[in-house]
Amino acid sequence: MGNISPFNLGTVKNNGVFIVGAARSGTTLLRLLINNHPEIACLGETQFFHHNYLQLSSNSEKNISIFSNIFRTESELPRFLDDKELLKGLTENKTIASYFNVLLSAYAKKLGKKKWAEKSPSHILRIELIKRLFPDAKIINIKRNPYSSAISRFQKLKKKEFNNLSLFFYIKYLKKVDKIASDFERENKDSILTVKYEDLSENPKFVLEKIFSFLDVSDINIDDEFLSIQSINIPKDKQGLSQTHHKNVSNKIELKTYNKSYYFSDFQMYLFQNELAETKHYSEYIDVNAIPRYFFLKLILNLSYFFFEIPRLKIRRIVKQFKSTVKRITF
Repeated sequence: MGNISPFNLGTVKNNGVFIVGAARSGTTLLRLLINNHPEIACLGETQFFHHNYLQLSSNSEKNISIFSNIFRTESELPRFLDDKELLKGLTENKTIASYFNVLLSAYAKKLGKKKWAEKSPSHILRIELIKRLFPDAKIINIKRNPYSSAISRFQKLKKKEFNNLSLFFYIKYLKKVDKIASDFERENKDSILTVKYEDLSENPKFVLEKIFSFLDVSDINIDDEFLSIQSINIPKDKQGLSQTHHKNVSNKIELKTYNKSYYFSDFQMYLFQNELAETKHYSEYIDVNAIPRYFFLKLILNLSYFFFEIPRLKIRRIVKQFKSTVKRITF
């Protein structure tokens, strides 16, 4: 066993960018388009502040291993971490914030860009932590029709049917995302911009101009060439091929819609209405005229969430923290 010291959180005054949103809300498309700006280098999904940040310590070899697969599959520079000078510089950073900032700043510099950005949907759950570490950072939150995001989510998992409990938990997750985003917007309105996936798909030029103005980067001509996605930037699997659930992202940008009555039963439609009709970000999508025939099950549903989902999430978080601690002291 080595003498391994975990990093403190720290704080960095850097105007980096974090792209967040509920799963299957269009974060990958948004990341690839923002990455086309000549001043912004946007790294793909690190999920770093979801749980990986707990593993940073004085063990530099272990620290690099956290990011090695990310740069191989989610960046334009798969061999970026082979740079010996970069690795030397990283060992001088002893806080989580400074380590992450130096790493992404070096990535942006290597690509000839001056601002770094990072996209992880799961970071929507950690934006308070991100704000604490990077008080000057800008956050782009993208939302999507919850019926469509749910269908896309279960299609990714290759589930032919949406069982009621799984869908219920997913809708509860969307409700949690809405509350976190809404609370953050209320206290940090100058630090976060929320955009709609539907707007990005139907009028990408307008949405991107709004985003670039928010990020205070130079105006550019957003034409068809700018809106094209280079295959090198599409997330890869371990074999170096484009990930299956992202294979269509390089196609012409267009809004993908679903017939929700085809996918969801009346009861499942009621779940959406009951949980999301009064949320800030999802209420505009909800059919409030659906007949609430199942209102008597509301108590049972909430109790099932309390007894099954909350303990499961807490146990999952505890297990991840325990594993991270064990790795630090035994690697």
